[in-house]
Amino acid sequence: MNRALLVGINAYPSSPLEGCVNDVTDMAEFLVSNCAFDRDSIRLVTDGRATKAAIVERLGWLLSGLRKGDRVLFHYSGHGAQMPTRNAQGKVDRLDEVICPVDFDWTDAHAIRDKDFNRMFSEVPEGVEFVWVSDSCFSGDLARAFPRLVDGKVARPKTLTPPADINWRLQTAKAKNIKAMGFFHSVDNLNVALISGCRKDQTSADAVFAGRPNGALTYYLLKTLEKNGKISVMKAVEMVRSALSKAGYDQQPQVEGSKDLANVPFLAQGENARAATRGA
Repeated sequence: MNRALLVGINAYPSSPLEGCVNDVTDMAEFLVSNCAFDRDSIRLVTDGRATKAAIVERLGWLLSGLRKGDRVLFHYSGHGAQMPTRNAQGKVDRLDEVICPVDFDWTDAHAIRDKDFNRMFSEVPEGVEFVWVSDSCFSGDLARAFPRLVDGKVARPKTLTPPADINWRLQTAKAKNIKAMGFFHSVDNLNVALISGCRKDQTSADAVFAGRPNGALTYYLLKTLEKNGKISVMKAVEMVRSALSKAGYDQQPQVEGSKDLANVPFLAQGENARAATRGA
């Protein structure tokens, strides 16, 4: 069985992006053309429909009834953020990384936290090839939250600038040396290979390529996979890092989670293909 859930959000009310819907439609076409996915096995949720409730409901569909040999992809392209929380005594005591649904408002009711993904993805059984592509970022540094030029074109960071009260909590957490578990650690010891758009201290770019908007991670990942065929997830990300650097982007995509899945081809078909290309 093959399944893919692709979430792309441009239509944020306060900080819109441009390339996220293109990212997920491009990924959908790649899965059909290169990975033998049926169109009926791919669900897209974009812009105004990509609420927290809608994303969580579709994640339930993505993860239900998985068995050994299944191939599964979750691709998110949109804003990420860091959210601090206070305990019952009113003290800042935790910091989480979150993805930002279209109805995100800096409350728990409209955020999906790293611990939520850890809980959901911990149920993925061994033998399932599960890849999570996160074309977003989680920097709390306000100085990074402004567009900049790359090769003469505007590149917007895919992280939201927090309002003043949330930023105060973030700075309080920083002063207390509170660190987020983060999406990197949320997949530790799970049967998931996470491809993230950048390091924790960087931002992922929403940019323009040949006159068409895309996320920089998604754009170069698909170009790399289309050109090189059945290379391992790790090798593909290494090549994407090189391509981004040559193009003037300072983001460095990372691979976290299952080392076994990181060293097999990206959503290759079947055990024979996996065995034949192990270590590629």
